[in-house]
Amino acid sequence: MIGETNYHSGKMIASVFRVASSLLLLSCILQSPSSVDGYIDWETVPEGIFVGPGVGQIQETDFCDVVRDNSMPLLDALKGRNLSIAIQYGPGFDFFIYKPDEPLSPSNPRGMIATMLDELGRRGGFSWRNSFVAYDTNTVNALVGEGDGKWDRMLNWTISTFDLSVDKWILTTERLENETVFLHSWFDAGLILVDQGDQTDLNWLGFAAPFDGYVWMAIAFTLFFSAVSSMVIESFEGRRGGRSYAWWLGDQLYFSNLAISQHFVFPSPKTGAGRVFLSSFAFWSMLVGATYTANLASLLVENALASPVNSIESAMDNDLWICIHEGSASQSIMHSLIPESITYDKFIGTLTPQLMYENLQSGGCDILLGTRQEYEIFGSQQQYGCNLVQAGMELHSSAASFAIEFDPLNCDSVLAYVLNIHLNSIDVDGNMTKYWKNYLDNIEEDTCTDEQDQLMGIRRRMVEMDGKDTSAGTASKLPTSRPPRPPPANLKNRRKLISRVPSATSAVSGNGSGNDEALTISGMAGIFLIHAVGTGLSILLAIYSAYRRKRKRKAAAALGKGKRFDDNSFVESELNLKYLSMKREMTTQMQNMKLDMMTQMDNFFELHRKSVSNGTADLGMEQQRQLTNSREVRTSRDTGQISKTVHSNSSMDTGDVYDDWNDLHDL
Repeated sequence: MIGETNYHSGKMIASVFRVASSLLLLSCILQSPSSVDGYIDWETVPEGIFVGPGVGQIQETDFCDVVRDNSMPLLDALKGRNLSIAIQYGPGFDFFIYKPDEPLSPSNPRGMIATMLDELGRRGGFSWRNSFVAYDTNTVNALVGEGDGKWDRMLNWTISTFDLSVDKWILTTERLENETVFLHSWFDAGLILVDQGDQTDLNWLGFAAPFDGYVWMAIAFTLFFSAVSSMVIESFEGRRGGRSYAWWLGDQLYFSNLAISQHFVFPSPKTGAGRVFLSSFAFWSMLVGATYTANLASLLVENALASPVNSIESAMDNDLWICIHEGSASQSIMHSLIPESITYDKFIGTLTPQLMYENLQSGGCDILLGTRQEYEIFGSQQQYGCNLVQAGMELHSSAASFAIEFDPLNCDSVLAYVLNIHLNSIDVDGNMTKYWKNYLDNIEEDTCTDEQDQLMGIRRRMVEMDGKDTSAGTASKLPTSRPPRPPPANLKNRRKLISRVPSATSAVSGNGSGNDEALTISGMAGIFLIHAVGTGLSILLAIYSAYRRKRKRKAAAALGKGKRFDDNSFVESELNLKYLSMKREMTTQMQNMKLDMMTQMDNFFELHRKSVSNGTADLGMEQQRQLTNSREVRTSRDTGQISKTVHSNSSMDTGDVYDDWNDLHDL
């Protein structure tokens, strides 16, 4: 009963409070003057903590008159006003360069943010150069203290005191819950790990890195299998040449090993099976060699910039020292994403982002956690070695921008509405890209050369921010506030390759163990399958060809009465039987014609002897002419018969007839 009574009492009090707040807001909108004193007791603030023309002035503006005056367009809400702005300057923030000891001028203050504010003032019709307040990192520590969350406290203080807080404020859930309104982003605050990519340890087996162990074993087996297959095919071609099997195998292994290096010295094949095998082997060797060369080149470049870690967890598991911007949103985000990092005692907090990079370069820490935009800026400066790499994937995606307090009493939503419109238009029309280019061109420090950029893979365009492309650059040298910590003695022992950034060729490598960039057997299986199929086909073709030749030799031997035909002259056609029959017929006719001619000659000489002995030589000569005419007539008749036989087969293929005459010659 008591709990129920307290519940209803609390509910009634909350309702009364909401009603009172609504009445107060309505009263302020209807009766508040054109300005409200957002007052700072400047007498209590130590001299020199804040600088700028806005020190000691009224710091906040009331925009509720725009709400009361319905006739005023919202885009004109800022015209004629002097906005109070709190902005960071000094070491660690060279986007806004201000010299308090020099008089105000178009060049003081200057810098990328000053240019952006000038353009916003021109488009919105307001001024800011006479009403800004600047602070540096020392101001932050003196005002809100050091430690975790100090930048969150500084953000809350500036937006509650001034119209606009200008900095690279990172959007987080906690800050939104604290009634912070973030404007259109101008800075990529994606959270990444940055490491030095130069691996100086010797790697004697680096040449084997393109393939994993299973692929190398598959290559060795394929070379041996191809050598044996070549021996089998050569045996069917009769090309052993009197060599012993050991000598023969040695020759084939030598030829196979040379083939994978694109040096093909196999003898020219004599059969279709040999041509199929060598074509398959040459294609396989070409694919393996090209894949190895491409992946090795990629590894030689990327291993020069390979990081031993790819996550905060892997860095902590290996006891690495991690540099981080002390008290920044990056630290808060990391604690939210990885609660174990809260108790990790090897974080090194720095006052500015540049100090993280200086410590990393000098060995003060093993790796750093920062924003992508800072990495693109500092990573292209020669003083940091031109060898910085992103380790792993982006840990958290975020953006940074200016900030305003959600204050209904002063109608700050009007200010946010107008500034967002103008910031977006500056971005869309390309002016933001120009601001980044001018910022990079004005960097005084030496940047990495084009050759270094191409070798190390550092220089690249800034990541796309809200639909625009900007260019990466460098930042000016910032002073160091503390000496770097000496590198641990066992640093090299801890920096073991536990993972790598994926290479361009590893997308097809499949899952494997060891070096993630090495191509695995699952990614290379198709190459080996092609050669296996080609080799199997060539062996089957060789076996079938040998079987066909054996059958035809037997058939030829039977038709030739035991005589064996030479393989090169034997005509492989379905008309072989007909050709052989024709050959026997022509041979018989020629033999008969020869016998007839010999008989005629015997008769002629017999008659000639009788005529001489009887004195009837003239008669003998007359009979000789008759016999000669008779022989010519018969010879013509026999020759015509042979010609007619040959002519009857003249429709056959010319190549077949030529082979027939070769066969006749053999007979």
